[in-house]
Parts: sequence; C-alpha cells; structure tokens
Amino acid sequence: MGNFFYYFCRELYLSVLRPFTRFDYVELDPVPKTGPALLLSNHISHADPPFMTRKFPRVIHFMADKPLLEIPILGPMMRWGHVFPIDRTKNDRGALKTAMARLEAGHVVCIFPEKGIRHGATSVLGGAELPIGTASLWRMMDVPVIPMVIIGTDQLYALKKWPSRPRIFIRVGKALPPDRSATKEELRDRIAAAWIEIFESMKRDYNLRPEEFPQSAQERWGQPPPPVAAEQPKE
Repeated sequence: MGNFFYYFCRELYLSVLRPFTRFDYVELDPVPKTGPALLLSNHISHADPPFMTRKFPRVIHFMADKPLLEIPILGPMMRWGHVFPIDRTKNDRGALKTAMARLEAGHVVCIFPEKGIRHGATSVLGGAELPIGTASLWRMMDVPVIPMVIIGTDQLYALKKWPSRPRIFIRVGKALPPDRSATKEELRDRIAAAWIEIFESMKRDYNLRPEEFPQSAQERWGQPPPPVAAEQPKE
C-alpha cells in the first residue's frame, strides 16, 4: 500500500484541525534526505503526530501506544501508515525489534522518549529527567538523532480555544551524530539538552506566553491537573 494511508491519515486529521490553528515550522538544519534516523520529540497531546508530519520532508514511522492501534478502522489504517505498537505495560522487545528493523531499512523512526504525554514538571522541558531507554537504542543502532520540539497542540483539548486559532510551533534541531564511545547517560543528556536549547529559542523567537506552555488536558478543560504519579494516557 506504500505511503497512501500515511498521507491519508495525516490529511484526515489536518482537514479538521488546520482551519482552527496557526502553524509555524522551522528546520534549524536540513533533515537528512536519505538514511536511517531517530526522530525524538516531546509529546504534549494526541494531536502531535499529524502536525509533526505536516511539513517534515520524509515519511515518519511512529511508535505508538498499543491500544491506539486496536481502535476499529483507525487502528488498521495507522498500521498501514507505518505506525507500529509498543506495549508500555511491559518491556516490549517486539517493539524494539521493529524499530531496529525499520532503522536498518533506512527509515526515519519517531519515538516519544518521555514514554507518553508530558507537561510541566513531568516533562524534560519542565525540568524532569529523560528516561534512559531511547538513549540505549540510539547507542545500539548508531544512527543520527533528529531532535524536535512541539508547542501548542495541547490547547486543542479546549474546544473553546478553536475559534481563536491557537498558535502551534514545531522546530527541528540540528541532527545529533551517533557516538558509540559515549555512555547511555551522556547520550540521554545530549537529547535533553537539544530539546531545552530548541525550547529556549522558541520562547525567545515567538514570545511564547506562559499560558501557551504545555499543560495537561485537565488544565485545558479548566480542571485541576492530574497528580504527578497519575499521568495522562500514554501514546
């Protein structure tokens, strides 16, 4: 089926969301046109993937939470669109093997290293420590990492904001070269530092207001944020 369902799913989502958002996308360094790469992004809402693919110059193979791919009709379409599942209730070696196989085939594989939707103090952008798992995969596969930061999609949880067309920003940082001589901890810290550097540049360049910083769906609905130990559903 090629890439038909990849673009079909993207346009299906964006046809609804595009009229209600103002979107800005910046590449600080051209994305490699060929060859394997890990695309590592923060994750602030379920609307992230379609916006991430909107202007990204290559097809992205997303790793997504298993229950999403079990949704009737939508789930098979996502699989046909190169999305593959991870079971976050266990150490999912199958998902790891799939990611490795797709990297070996020369694809761009997107992983959300924070292991789900994160915001505020639970996110790297808010000071939390990045889990080590993705750094281990990076070290093992010896491929470049493309860091990405997305801001604004969490505002779409509040339907009342749609008429005002919330601002959504995506910035792609310079690719981080592989380095097998580095420890997993050093690689993890490089990923986190790249995200923070991008986020700081976005705050400066776009004059981001505090209310535009990532918030939980509950906060966008005008409710108290969830406890830190009881995060939002993962994706």
